[in-house]
Amino acid sequence: MTKPVQERRITWTKDNAHLLAGYRDEPRVDMGSILRAMRRQAPLAIICALTGIVIAVLMILGSLPRYTAVETVLLDEERAELLNEVSPLPNAVWSDTAVQSEIEIIKSRALAYQVVDLLNLDEDADFLSPPVGATQRVLGLVSLVTDPLARLLTPAPPAPSASGSDESESGGGTAVELDFNLDVTDRDRAVQILRDRLSVSRSGRSLVIEIGFTDFEPRRAAMIARGYGWSYEGFQLVTTNEIAAKAEGWLRERLDRLEQKSMEAAAAVQEFRATNDLVEVRGNLLTEQQQSELASALMNASANAAEAEAQLESMESLLARSREGEEVITVPFVEGQFGAGNEALRRDYLDGRLRYRRLVTQFGPDHPQAQQLKSSLDLLREAIEVELEQATEAARVSYLMSRSREESLRADLEAITGSSDTAVALRGRLQQLEAISETYAQVYRDYLARLEVATQQQNFPIAAIKIISPAEVPKSASSPQKKAMLFAGMLLGGMLGVLIGAARELLPKPIRTVSTLRQELGLSCVGLLPGRKSLDDRGAAAARSRTLERLAQACEVNLKSPGGLLVGIAPLSSGLEDPTALPVALAAHLSRNGARRVMVIHEDPAHAPASSESKDGIETVSLPAVLDSWSETKSVVGGQGFDFGLLAKHLRDEFSFVIVALRPISEASRSDPHAWAYDTTLLRIPWGQVLPGFLTDALLDHPRFRDSLATTVLEDAQLATARRYMNRGSYEELEINA
Repeated sequence: MTKPVQERRITWTKDNAHLLAGYRDEPRVDMGSILRAMRRQAPLAIICALTGIVIAVLMILGSLPRYTAVETVLLDEERAELLNEVSPLPNAVWSDTAVQSEIEIIKSRALAYQVVDLLNLDEDADFLSPPVGATQRVLGLVSLVTDPLARLLTPAPPAPSASGSDESESGGGTAVELDFNLDVTDRDRAVQILRDRLSVSRSGRSLVIEIGFTDFEPRRAAMIARGYGWSYEGFQLVTTNEIAAKAEGWLRERLDRLEQKSMEAAAAVQEFRATNDLVEVRGNLLTEQQQSELASALMNASANAAEAEAQLESMESLLARSREGEEVITVPFVEGQFGAGNEALRRDYLDGRLRYRRLVTQFGPDHPQAQQLKSSLDLLREAIEVELEQATEAARVSYLMSRSREESLRADLEAITGSSDTAVALRGRLQQLEAISETYAQVYRDYLARLEVATQQQNFPIAAIKIISPAEVPKSASSPQKKAMLFAGMLLGGMLGVLIGAARELLPKPIRTVSTLRQELGLSCVGLLPGRKSLDDRGAAAARSRTLERLAQACEVNLKSPGGLLVGIAPLSSGLEDPTALPVALAAHLSRNGARRVMVIHEDPAHAPASSESKDGIETVSLPAVLDSWSETKSVVGGQGFDFGLLAKHLRDEFSFVIVALRPISEASRSDPHAWAYDTTLLRIPWGQVLPGFLTDALLDHPRFRDSLATTVLEDAQLATARRYMNRGSYEELEINA
């Protein structure tokens, strides 16, 4: 059954637990290590920050004050619209691109030349040769070294080929050589200085442009800033006039050509009409006029014929109904009106029929008056029928006449429209010539109108900008910016210190704590021996006494009875403050106030006294003296050869502890040269001078010394620095601060 996954902590450094607690390889975030690293490197960061502040102060003191004057210009939309009304080419709307274009115009060399000429800056020696501060001088000295290197690394421009020069010479008079004056004059240098010190920016998203100029003289800075405003306004006026003048010249040239073309086109039309006898009446040609009139008459005749045909059909229908016995009392004429006789018959007929109906209603149809009225009505009906027959014949005659007129007009129209193809081609060519002539005339009128507008614009003294805040003489210097430079120096220096400190923490660190030896290398360590720099530390004496006591205990643990113990004590490397102090101090602890005999043997005669010394049970001698004395003794006894084992046994029998102060093991010419001289070994490690890898390699090179190693000691320690590498509240820290 699997266990639940436990949360792992991420470590900033390698996590090795104490040997007694076992090895632990799970990662974790060691905030204590991070805080200790910050505490250790804080002085470095502070020193770098203070160095940055000092450099900033030096730069401020070595820099000359500069003053910036600002001229504020508004891109006026209302004036731009007014210019659009009189401009032959409409101006662009003030978009972001247009505003950026105006900024580039202000930065241009053309405008800078105008400012130079306006203020005569090329004749101002102070402007052309500004004062130089100490900071600039230092930078100039640096450039004296870097510029030659840059020129050395810059490839030379390609030389012109001989063939090219020969070709130019062979060209003779056909080749045109342009003489460009590329020499740098005072005017050019003044322009370059102007552009280097000029700053142009847009105020937010508005149409306001701020023109700033920086100079060592406040009044000159304000004067040049105002000069830029005036020059920019004049530049727009001149540019507008130049555009209008160029447009006018071009338009006049085009108008001359268009006038000639228009006159030639009109003359061609008139000549073609006269040649082909094409007479125009009321805006149309004669044939076209006749065709139009015949078509109109034909349409009227067709309408009249249709009307006559309808009347005829109506008359014939009425006549047929009358003959079939149907009562018909209306007889219309061709003109659509009733005649006087027809109207009288109709009225008499209607009156008689009304009386007849009354008599029949009162007296019946057989009444004599009713019979008489009926006879009168029959006669009237016959008269109306005769009138109807006459009207029908008249309608037929009118219809035939209308039909005949329609056919005659149609024949005439067909005769006119059915003319030859030559006439059609002539009319088409005439229309083409007229179209060309009208086009030239229209283009000429348009260009003439544009010429009038361009002429008006040349004398229109309005620019599309407005100066809303003239530059004033600055009262305070704009640079050097003291607060910003101090803050930047402190920030950059502090960041550099943090980077250096981080690099120091990430790189392998020398051995400075007991825990490093115990946890990372697995070596026993009795503690720290304070160096000279830690003598004033309140825990130095206690730490030294405690470490020496532990070192003595480590030796006494290995003491076997009977016989003494040979202790080899050697530094890891050279560089200890006092190589003889520790053996002598350890001997004093091991003697226990003279209760034990202790000998201190120095391998290096320079560290031993000239002759053997004995004090409080402690005898100090050099190793060569011991060897010489032992050789003489053996020779007296009868000598069986030089035996180091017998010498060691003799020393054990004579002394309780024999401390052999060896040279640094890293400087030994061969591995373990004095292995006979120790039963147990002590290693002196210079505090903060060697890396863990160096110690490991040195012990691997001296296996006998390593196998007999009882413990180690960190010598010449700086307790104030060592505390920064210890865990706060750890046993090691409490021991030092006790």
